[in-house]
Amino acid sequence: MSPVLGPTPAGAQPRDGGRERSALEASIDAIRAEGLTVEFTSRRGTRRQTLRAVDGVDLTLHQGETLALVGESGCGKSTLVRTIFGLNPIAAGQVSVFGQDVATATPRQRLAMRRRIQMVFQDPFSSLNPHLTAHEIIAEPLRINRVYSRERVTELFEQVGLTRDSFGKRPAEFSGGQRQRIGIARALALDPDVLVLDEPVSALDVSVQAQVLNLLADLQERLGLSYLFIAHDLSVIRHIATRVAVMQRGRIVELGTRDAVFTAPAHPYTSLLLGSVPVPDPHRRPAALATSPS
Repeated sequence: MSPVLGPTPAGAQPRDGGRERSALEASIDAIRAEGLTVEFTSRRGTRRQTLRAVDGVDLTLHQGETLALVGESGCGKSTLVRTIFGLNPIAAGQVSVFGQDVATATPRQRLAMRRRIQMVFQDPFSSLNPHLTAHEIIAEPLRINRVYSRERVTELFEQVGLTRDSFGKRPAEFSGGQRQRIGIARALALDPDVLVLDEPVSALDVSVQAQVLNLLADLQERLGLSYLFIAHDLSVIRHIATRVAVMQRGRIVELGTRDAVFTAPAHPYTSLLLGSVPVPDPHRRPAALATSPS
């Protein structure tokens, strides 16, 4: 079963209960990396080795779009995301969130940035505290920021398709898809502008993947969210992405619209990834998967 998704909105939509945006702020890119380089140093005996995990990356996430970051394990996707969140030192270049340079941000500015950009993790079980109820998990960021209200938690439950009778249940009592909905609700608690989605459906059954992808598309349209969608499954990417960035060995080797990348890949590595996508007809070329259902 494939999710039935329309085109991703090109621009941010009015947010229910969200902050008012000035025209100037609405024109600022959500995330921008310019010449971003991240290096790690290790020792082997007396020798020091430098690994360049992110190598001169230029990347922009526009407000209201879904940018898919695609690549095999070890290509640098996770390092790039951690750097966006300010968790890795930058060797060269810069990365900004809504115009604020991450490297030079003050603690107060960093806190404000982290409220505007939230993470949804790959494993919906290990990312949730098993000892807390669903209500407590979703309420936690609200309590930390002293903006808790039961009405807000109820609203978040309803936004992700959960009911109030789930308040007192713990993660083990939910299905995988329901647990991921809890993770999405928690990420939405502080009314962010950007969700970084780290393989959010890879641990789910195919039919459940479709439901979660449709939920994400609906939330994006209603709340004007921007998505940085990290994945290796191109059959998922073709349903949700506005643009696709292909990453290999720390570099962005191809960047373009979803349809352009799927129909006419410009880099051999992209062609290799497309060639690994399973198709029902063995005589059908994988690139024919480019046209997504409307």
